[in-house]
Amino acid sequence: MKKINIIFIFIALITVAISACKKDPEPGGTAVQDMAGDWHVKVNQAGSYSTLYTFNTSENTPNVMWVQGTGLKSGAVVLAVKGKTGVDYPNKLFSGANIANVATTAGRPATFTIANGKIIPNGTKGPVSKTPTDSIYFELNVSGTVYKVSGYHKTGFLEDLP
Repeated sequence: MKKINIIFIFIALITVAISACKKDPEPGGTAVQDMAGDWHVKVNQAGSYSTLYTFNTSENTPNVMWVQGTGLKSGAVVLAVKGKTGVDYPNKLFSGANIANVATTAGRPATFTIANGKIIPNGTKGPVSKTPTDSIYFELNVSGTVYKVSGYHKTGFLEDLP
């Protein structure tokens, strides 16, 4: 009986030693990581900042990303949008026509169009911290009306939050 317990303990120790030697894989980034993130934007350079999100799709390809801005407004007009747009990743450009809007916000349009979308690395500074950060700009066409959306990438400093 003691011999079986010793063999069992020996096998368990070898198993633990082997599994402890395995290295965790590096998580890596996403296909649109330089264009993804939290953005603080204004519509037509008026009103208060809203948060806009850009992120990779589940396919994780460099030619498509999600754009989500469910809090976007121009005055009393709700511009809540969420949809997949085309991406020219090397040039940090994005656009798409008649994008299906899957935002769950009430009053959202059924489709929207993004034109002249671009992200400029280190194209602006945080409004308070003056930390260099990326800028974003695009023209959002909702029901035939074009809105200019522009802003800056989240800097990580609390003083730069809207």
